[in-house]
Amino acid sequence: MDPNQLAQIQTQLHALETHVEGHMRYLLTEAQRCPFGGNHDWDRVLTQYGQEHDPPLKRLEDAQRAGQSKGASLNEVRRAAEGLKKQASEELDRVAAPLPIGAAGMIGTAAGQLGPRISHLRARLSRVVDEVAAQHATNVCPPQNAVAASVNSVFANATSTAKLTPWANVKFDATRVYECRACGAPQQAELDFLCRYCRSPMN
Repeated sequence: MDPNQLAQIQTQLHALETHVEGHMRYLLTEAQRCPFGGNHDWDRVLTQYGQEHDPPLKRLEDAQRAGQSKGASLNEVRRAAEGLKKQASEELDRVAAPLPIGAAGMIGTAAGQLGPRISHLRARLSRVVDEVAAQHATNVCPPQNAVAASVNSVFANATSTAKLTPWANVKFDATRVYECRACGAPQQAELDFLCRYCRSPMN
């Protein structure tokens, strides 16, 4: 095989490897920037990878079902990654087409050295969809412990702010103190049956 043609194939393979990684980063960045329900920018990304976009309502439902806090729906991101994989695989087939059949077995020749590289790139492409989907899920779905912590903080906040009520820290003998029927505040002074807080009769 012509050495110039082999050199050209090597250059094309290197460019394809670089482009795949770049497209993965681009896809993840745009997916994370996408608001719930999508927008025109994300629609263009899907079109770029040969995919149709879902209706806004389905996008919202998918995002809520997945527990996302932001970003494009996981379903659309996976489809976009599948489109990227398909385009890159077709380009790889086109680049490798001039190589003689069995080039991978031609040990010691330039064509034979390209065989393992092509196989490695095919294996890389086989992982693209799962890698993009997993990374996007990590970017837009809060981990379970973060969700639990946020719920716990609500109860902790309620417990701490409960002490801020005007009568929360008042010391009194519960056996001989009235409580206001209107607001629940304790009686502040013996024989004073007018609530100091809401001015309602204590009995």
